[in-house]
Amino acid sequence: MPVLELLEHFLMTPRVSWFVFQAPFRHEAGQYVALSAPVGGARQTRYYSIASPPDPSGRIELCVQHEGAFGSHLRSLRRGDRTECSEPGGKMRLLDAARPAVYFAAGTGVSPMRAILLEQLRANPAAEAVLLLGARHSSELLFRDELEALAARHAGFRFVPTVSGDDPGWDGRRGRVAAHIAEALAGLSSPDAYFCGQRELVAQLQELLTAAGIADERQVYERY
Repeated sequence: MPVLELLEHFLMTPRVSWFVFQAPFRHEAGQYVALSAPVGGARQTRYYSIASPPDPSGRIELCVQHEGAFGSHLRSLRRGDRTECSEPGGKMRLLDAARPAVYFAAGTGVSPMRAILLEQLRANPAAEAVLLLGARHSSELLFRDELEALAARHAGFRFVPTVSGDDPGWDGRRGRVAAHIAEALAGLSSPDAYFCGQRELVAQLQELLTAAGIADERQVYERY
């Protein structure tokens, strides 16, 4: 089984931590890994999407909801500590960097979306792409600063954030991701669709995107 070496980690939000590991393998944007460790007297395994595109140095980045025993274990690791890991897996891939793309995610489900989006923009800086990201509070819009900076640098990329919870300081879009699909699709001609999230969200997006004319083979998704 491969072993990851921790390079750094830090808090992104009170509930989410960012981890950077040195990995002994190459991965494709959109894949996930399973981390295993003895926690609470038993070996536990958790699956995490890789939030970064392939890197020649072998570094991978993970965005982890750190609540619970396994998350606490990961946060206890120090630079140089090692943890067992599976080979990368999953079916999510960038279909074609030249085609328009729309990305949907909520919470940490943005991890594989970020990886694929960065891969697309690296291969095609002029790509037409939209990322619709939902969170309960604006402070939980993961990678918000980075995504806003990407939108400023790439004329063809739009970042569409939305907040569904009580957040008096937020003056942007309101509601869940599914409420803003029409806005995300506006102006895109026959896009590929990428999405990741809980089963209910994935099923809802499949239905709405099919109704919008996006064929099954142009929908790339992962459930968790």
